[in-house]
Amino acid sequence: MNLSLAEMARRLTELEARVPQALSQGLDAAAAALELAASAKAAESAVAAGLTDAALVNALRDSIGREVKGLEAAIGSNANQAVVLELGSAQTPPHPFLGAVADAQADALLRSVGDAVTAVLEGRPLASTASAHT
Repeated sequence: MNLSLAEMARRLTELEARVPQALSQGLDAAAAALELAASAKAAESAVAAGLTDAALVNALRDSIGREVKGLEAAIGSNANQAVVLELGSAQTPPHPFLGAVADAQADALLRSVGDAVTAVLEGRPLASTASAHT
């Protein structure tokens, strides 16, 4: 395939516009997987810490959320109990779940973002968030 310089410039300009979208979409897919894993790990950590009230365990699990803006993602909880579990207190040892999940899922996060960028560079459509790595 022979491309003129003008065609090459047009294609590179098109790629330049699509790469940030691919990065963001790959990050969103990875954040969704992290959110799901953190929810499960939060419930597991709560039980390991001796929290036996099912309603409290479920509330903690359900408090895990994500926010993705451009090329930044945050996964966390708005529950006070989450801080005590993650970091511990004077009376309670830590039972981390957010940091543990982030460490365990780091490679999958990189793979998700990399796959999205690779798809753009190869001219393939971006995969939907639902079919991304978990």
